[in-house]
Amino acid sequence: MRKLVTAVLIATMSLVMIEAPVLAAPAGSPSAPLGVVVAAENANVGAGVTTSGATIYDGDHLQTPANSTLRVRFGTGQMVLRQNTNADVHSFPNGFSADLNSGTVVVSSAEGQTFQLIADGATIRPADSQATSGQISMISPTELVLTGTRGTMRVTMGDEVKTVEAGSSYRLEVETEDPGPNPQAPHPTARNHFLWIAIPAIAAVTAIVIWRALVSPAAPAQ
Repeated sequence: MRKLVTAVLIATMSLVMIEAPVLAAPAGSPSAPLGVVVAAENANVGAGVTTSGATIYDGDHLQTPANSTLRVRFGTGQMVLRQNTNADVHSFPNGFSADLNSGTVVVSSAEGQTFQLIADGATIRPADSQATSGQISMISPTELVLTGTRGTMRVTMGDEVKTVEAGSSYRLEVETEDPGPNPQAPHPTARNHFLWIAIPAIAAVTAIVIWRALVSPAAPAQ
């Protein structure tokens, strides 16, 4: 009888020791770091003001008010938020993903890496494994301006696919097909599609100059 009681106690204690680490783990522990702030000027991550060197996590909300910028590095890729911009960032295989809610971002990926930017229902990614970068501005919930600064970006919406080459700039307007008699209540078969309008080359050149200024390495401290 004593041996039986001893065996039961040993089994019970073993089970408690196995489950203890699981029970002790805090709920909602932070995810693995996604990126790091390279430069910040009056920018916010989550609910607080951030500074250079701060860690970015999956799901973080990034925001820049007027006259401010935020530059974040995700491995070998990076994203720059210009003033009056807010976006949510997430992990993504071999790169990073961002949902642009308003404003303007410059995104880039190194060779063999990628990024994904979602804005106004459009998904923007590198067209291939080459180093790629571009600037995306959300003008309204139905209008974007895209400028290629390096490589080729692929833009998709549903089954439509367009490409933006380096040095080119387009205004993308999202239209609803077959809206039905009541524009406020689209027909069940309605779907969004692209309307592409080329922008003069001078705009693309300006965007490239801005991109180079934003992503150039910071000068060493004196």
